[in-house]
Amino acid sequence: MKPASLYGGTKSTTVSALFSCLMTFCPPDQDCVIINGTAQCGEACEHYTELNDNWLSEYNINGNSYCRGSYSSPEGWYRMFVGQTSAQIPETCVQDSRCSSYNLLQMTQPHPTQYNQTVTRSLCYSYGSYCCTYTSSYSIKVKLCYGDFYVYKLQTLPGCNTAYCAGTAPLLSCLVFYFFE
Repeated sequence: MKPASLYGGTKSTTVSALFSCLMTFCPPDQDCVIINGTAQCGEACEHYTELNDNWLSEYNINGNSYCRGSYSSPEGWYRMFVGQTSAQIPETCVQDSRCSSYNLLQMTQPHPTQYNQTVTRSLCYSYGSYCCTYTSSYSIKVKLCYGDFYVYKLQTLPGCNTAYCAGTAPLLSCLVFYFFE
């Protein structure tokens, strides 16, 4: 995982929320991001971590066989890829035991459609043949960036049986991202 700066277009100041960054409040068009290892106010579309772990693709269908205690990531802004293609968290169910996990998280509401719009989305679990059966206590922030990609402010999850899954539309391939302490 590495920070990236692949942003094009004009910045907008339409985000209406103020985000706290340590002891400071960020301006409406910024959030607390990690820049050169330091938390500071910045643009999430410019300062995110790329997630592209191909060994966690949909072809690994053995439940949580790739769940490793050493694989974890802190809360922060992430852009997801499947190979070289930008990916997104699904809004529909993913097949059972895909993305190397049993409890897959999906969004219960659609992605934003306006550039630089940041929205909060609730998540639900899909498990086995049960699609979006349980509502998660976790929520994420999602932002549509110029260049037609999304960044996600993901939370750390409680363990390796639960995962964020991402794929391309239609969801032909997926990656799983474990975020646990």
